[in-house]
Amino acid sequence: MSENFSARETLAIYGECATTITFVRDEFFTEEKTFPTMQDAIDYLKAFDPSPRGIFLHIRAHGRDIPFDRDNIAKLMREL
Repeated sequence: MSENFSARETLAIYGECATTITFVRDEFFTEEKTFPTMQDAIDYLKAFDPSPRGIFLHIRAHGRDIPFDRDNIAKLMREL
């Protein structure tokens, strides 16, 4: 994780962007879900119990997908 990564700044910049989460539940089952905003996606992730084995998050902004790594997803979940 970049030590310069700021969850609040990321939310301020990309908060209104559609956000897609791909969940890996086990080696045979994945699920993809798209949310209208980044905060909606993070709130959905926080409600999971137990947590999926893997989580991939990317937002669609400026005509391209911007992925977030596992450490940055964890920081978003802790700080938002």
